[in-house]
Parts: sequence; C-alpha cells; structure tokens
Amino acid sequence: NHYLMEAKRQNIALELLESERKYVINLSLILKIKATLQGPDVKRSTKERSFFPNSLRYLVQQHVDLLHALQERVLSWPRQGILGDIFLKLTNDENNFLDYYVAYLRDLPECISLIHVVILKEVEEEIKSDLYILFFHIVQRIPEYLIHLQNVLKFTEQEHPDYYLLLVCVQRLRVFISHYSLLFQCNEDLLIQKR
Repeated sequence: NHYLMEAKRQNIALELLESERKYVINLSLILKIKATLQGPDVKRSTKERSFFPNSLRYLVQQHVDLLHALQERVLSWPRQGILGDIFLKLTNDENNFLDYYVAYLRDLPECISLIHVVILKEVEEEIKSDLYILFFHIVQRIPEYLIHLQNVLKFTEQEHPDYYLLLVCVQRLRVFISHYSLLFQCNEDLLIQKR
C-alpha cells in the first residue's frame, strides 16, 4: 500500500510537470501573437502594450523557472519525492508570483475590450479566439495548481516530509483564490462570453 501511494504520487508529479510544460508553451504563444500584433499594420494611435496585461512578460519568466525546477525534481524523483517546498517558495509573501496574477486579473478586462474593439478590424477572428483561449488558461492556472497539489496531498502519508509543506501550500492557494474569487469569476465570464 505504501509503495502504491508513492507510485501514485510520482504519477501526479509527472502530470503536474507535463501540464506546466504545456502552460509554458501557451504563454510563449501569447508572446508570439503579441509580437505579430506589434507589426507596422496595427494603428500606432493605440498603445499596443495595453492589449496585453503588463504582467505577462514576468509570468513567462517565473513559469520557465518553475518548469526547470519541476523537471529537475520530478525527473530524478527520489524515494520520498518532495514538491511542496517549490510551491512554498513560489507562494511566499516575499515572492511576487501571486501578485503578478492579481495584476493580470485586474488588467485583463480592459485588454479584452481593447482587443475586441481595435483588433477586430485588423486581425482575423481566429487569432482573436486563440488569444481568448490562451488568456483563459492563465486565469485558470492558479486554481489548477490547487487541484494538482490537493491530489498529491491525497497520496501523501502524514509522516512524509512533504505532507506539511503541501498542506501549507494548499491552504495558501485556497485563501488566495477565495480572496480574489470575484476577479476570477469576472474574467472567466468575460472570456466565455467573448468566445
């Protein structure tokens, strides 16, 4: 039973790693689209940076770092693999990781309405709906971490060195999500409606 739990933990850790890899690819796709939209065709009168939340560039950097940390950890998974410390550091008050998500959620509604009004005429609809889907992934990412970490915790025995770390992370993410639940909701509704 003990070995089954460990095996299950490792699988969930691998799933988390895989989802982080996909997420980083999605983030870089947004930057690619951003680069194409900053081409000469888009009217200069609109400050193009305001189509995209300012926090994006920082988030990409943070998630590339997180991906490397997870790869190092998960691909050489020891007998008692630990994930909690990585997320503990990430959600720490000294780290601005969650603040940048708040900034993102605050900027997003304005960006969406700008994209809707201005880019509507300049770019194919397809790019716009791609963008909305990618924006949606970012809104969903923190709640996804909560689900992943809760799953790891489910298969972590109380004596395990990761147990307490995970417990704190899950608690922090829960508090964060409920604190900003209106912001999450408003952005999800907006994006679903636009799609």
